[in-house]
Amino acid sequence: MTVHESAAHAPQRVRPDRRLVRLADTSLPCRKPVASADSVPADNFPQRPDNHFERSVGTTVHLVLEQLAQRPTLPLEVTDTDMAQWRDALRESGLSGALLDAGLARVAAAAAHALAPGGPGRWILDSKHAEAHSEWALTLADGEGFRDVVIDRTFVDTGSGERWIVDYKTSQPMAGESLSMFTARETLHYREQLARYRNALANLGDQPVRCALYFTCLPHLHVLTDADLDMQITPVAP
Repeated sequence: MTVHESAAHAPQRVRPDRRLVRLADTSLPCRKPVASADSVPADNFPQRPDNHFERSVGTTVHLVLEQLAQRPTLPLEVTDTDMAQWRDALRESGLSGALLDAGLARVAAAAAHALAPGGPGRWILDSKHAEAHSEWALTLADGEGFRDVVIDRTFVDTGSGERWIVDYKTSQPMAGESLSMFTARETLHYREQLARYRNALANLGDQPVRCALYFTCLPHLHVLTDADLDMQITPVAP
C-alpha cells in the first residue's frame, strides 16, 4: 500500500451558462424541522449521518484536540478564550440556543478529560512525540484504488519506539451497556479502517504499529491488538 500526502483539489471545469428557472413552492423539497433543545440525544448511538448535533460536536472535538496537540506545553485547564473559540466553531456549524449550550458542554468535557493529569489524553496529545501529526490527510493506494483518509492522531512514542495510530470517537455506551461490550462493538465497527491505516503507515519505518480508539467522553483509550484488526468475520447463513 502506497501513502501520499493529499494534493490540492484539481481545478473544476467551467460549466456552461444555464438559464435560471423560478420553481413553484410546491416543487421544492420539504425542509427538515429545526431541532429543538428537547432533541439533544442522551447518548451517541446510533450516530446517524443526518444527526447534525452529534456531527457538529464530533467535528469540534476533533478541532479542539488538534489545537491542543499543537501547543508546546499542554495546559491543565481550558481558558475563557478557548471556550469562546469553540462556541464560535459550534455556532458556525449551525447550532444555536440550547443546542449550542449543550454542544459546548460536551466539547468542554472532552477537553477537560483530555487534559486530566495522568489520563490517556495528555499522553496522546504530547507534543514531544516524534513524527507527530494531527488530522493528517493522506491518500492510500492499494489493490482497490485510491482512498483519501484523515488520521486523527499518529506519532512515534519516544519511550517505546512504537508508532501509534489513534482514532478519536465521541460515542458512548448505550444505557446498561458495559464498557467491555461497548468497546467490543466499536472494535468490530472500526477495525477494518484501522487495519488500513496500520498497513499504510507500516511502510514509513520498521517500528511496530499500534492502533487505538480514544473515546473522548469517557475518557478511555482502547488498544486494538493485531488479532482484533485481522479477525475474519464468518457471515451468518440466512
